[in-house]
Amino acid sequence: MKRRSFLAGAAAGTVGLAAARAPAIAQARTTKITYWCWSEHARGAQAVYPRFRERNPDIEVEILNLNPQEIQDKILVAMATGVGAPDVGLLIESRFPTYPPTGGLSEVTEHVAPREADFSPRLRTRLKHNNRYFGFPYIQNAAVMFYRQDYFAEKGITAPIDTWAQWVEAGKRVRDRQRNIYMHQVSPGAVGFANLTGYMEGAGVQLFDEAGKTVRQNRRAAEVMRFYFDLVRTHEISLLVTHNSPEHFVAIREGRLAALHSGNWGLDRLETEARADRGKWKVQPFPRWSADGPPAVGTWGGSVLVIPRQSRNQAAAAKWAQYLSSDVDAQVGLWQNGYGYPTSVRAQADARLREPQGFLGQSMYEASLQGREVNYFNLVADWPRVQIEMGRQIDAMFQGQKAPEQAWADFEAAMVRQYG
Repeated sequence: MKRRSFLAGAAAGTVGLAAARAPAIAQARTTKITYWCWSEHARGAQAVYPRFRERNPDIEVEILNLNPQEIQDKILVAMATGVGAPDVGLLIESRFPTYPPTGGLSEVTEHVAPREADFSPRLRTRLKHNNRYFGFPYIQNAAVMFYRQDYFAEKGITAPIDTWAQWVEAGKRVRDRQRNIYMHQVSPGAVGFANLTGYMEGAGVQLFDEAGKTVRQNRRAAEVMRFYFDLVRTHEISLLVTHNSPEHFVAIREGRLAALHSGNWGLDRLETEARADRGKWKVQPFPRWSADGPPAVGTWGGSVLVIPRQSRNQAAAAKWAQYLSSDVDAQVGLWQNGYGYPTSVRAQADARLREPQGFLGQSMYEASLQGREVNYFNLVADWPRVQIEMGRQIDAMFQGQKAPEQAWADFEAAMVRQYG
């Protein structure tokens, strides 16, 4: 599918496992740096790269498209061994707190602190270690709901659907056992925690306080856990399937899902897996928990740019990371080509974010993000440990081994043992 070109007349290159090549620019010498990222981020980087090259003809960026989990692990190994790190790496935001304590990342306070007013106060706390910055804000995706407009119309349902209670009632009307159609998907295991995060953050839940200690007797979190369970086992409107698995993609292609809960980047998946249904899919905000509550939603993904200390090209790496992080045209280009929601407040206000996406026939920003406040978890070091433990409890819950309330209590007890 043809994408909007970031620069008029510029052809977006294909970024595979091999590196993206720089445009031919006459120059005496260049500094070559490597950038590790994945899928839609690689496309976005390739789209905004020509402008960076025009402004920095002495810097050539090798853009490598790798598996996201592979990047997280390889950077940790590289920092431990002292060899093999990229000049700039893209980290999953929830995993970021694991990296600064190793001493393997360069401090970037001098680059990030002067522009604090250009990104969310909540995000500032997530990029710091010992009150110093070790990461550049990059993109932050909110949880949104893509939905099949034709399925909703069949049942006389009008979107956007405002609250979760209304969503459940609509789901009962959409659920078609004869055609095997579900309202949307819910995921088991550690992947399910990534899904559950959007629900909990939207409800204002915190797992840990600002000091990194476990929030105890977390009644609201237990209620959200119960709701997540009820979507599948009580209301029976949601398909239990691992997000972004082959089975999930088959369900999308076969029209078995009336909606897809995801981050903004989910549009990239729909364009690939539901090409035949172009024009049928629309998007709305994640439902609110109550009609009189704040228009708050949770996150669904987010990424941070880092510079490993072993990079021999620190100045060039900082220019590339700063460009992706703070340049309005670059941030808008990442949205247009990879659907990564800008962290830059100036980019968020840019009129180009309101342009419609061809697959949807509407502006994803206006339809699902505008006017919504995004809540964030307080993160702790070794977040994968949190995900794994929650994944165990989610599986036990859906396998009928324990009630949702017990699953939450057991998760909370494990976090108390680990973090206090």
